[in-house]
Amino acid sequence: MDLVLDALTDTGKLLPLLAIVYFIVSFLEYRYDDRMKHFMVHIGSLGPVAGALLGCVPQCGFSVIASALYVKRFISTGTLLAVFLSTSDEAIPVLLSMPEKLSAVGLLIAIKVVIAIIAGVAIDAIVKPRLPVVELDGICVHGALGEEANGHPGCCAHGLSGTQSKINALLVHPLLHTAKIFLFLLVLSILFNFIVSRIGEARLAPLLLNGTAFQPCIAALIGLIPSCFTSVLLAELFAKGVLSFGSLVAGLCAASGLGILVLIKENKDLKNTLFVIGSLVAVSITAGIIIQLIR
Repeated sequence: MDLVLDALTDTGKLLPLLAIVYFIVSFLEYRYDDRMKHFMVHIGSLGPVAGALLGCVPQCGFSVIASALYVKRFISTGTLLAVFLSTSDEAIPVLLSMPEKLSAVGLLIAIKVVIAIIAGVAIDAIVKPRLPVVELDGICVHGALGEEANGHPGCCAHGLSGTQSKINALLVHPLLHTAKIFLFLLVLSILFNFIVSRIGEARLAPLLLNGTAFQPCIAALIGLIPSCFTSVLLAELFAKGVLSFGSLVAGLCAASGLGILVLIKENKDLKNTLFVIGSLVAVSITAGIIIQLIR
């Protein structure tokens, strides 16, 4: 019972800040989602830069949108990779709700954006551009993007087309999102407290290879799991001191949310899908190890 009460106390402190962050994020997603999609389609050779900057906005659906655009060949491989690498999904709101970790948030976002831009530009310089399946001239781009996005609901099963009602977008969704993340954090905290009480905090870090160059590899593989809650797990492990900052970067670079699932499901070119995933993992691990060695 003490484990549950301790976890409830620790997690309850995060609830107000977590709710504020999600209400702000939901407003940005509702107000500017369509503009971001159109911007991505028309940005041209600066796609990786735009993808890295837009991907770092803490909303759960942009990696899904990027995958949908990529399958239709509206954006380049480098742009998709940049979005995946810069996306932190739920980790940013979770870390923002922890006052003691606020100093790490800005550095984390900046590092991930730089990694995403460098990797995206490099991939576009190497990979031959793929021609769009449908020419953009003479068609309604908004309609095409909206239909594609509607086929892939976000993490809370809300539409990503910007057509959802204002009440649902600005009130219901952020409340549900806050509740889900709060409950997930509570379960994680209870589980973590239980593990620590059983095996001891001193033995937990070595189990995850803390302090070694191999931990970013483990973190990247965890991040690759296509779930919105993966990034919450990584953020919580970092907050507890189990994951190093380099490993957090590796895990969150690989954590592209549900975007990977959409890519696997919709992209008919298996070789290309494996190339994107392989590049994502390779860049994430390399970046994590480098940061771990120099920090």
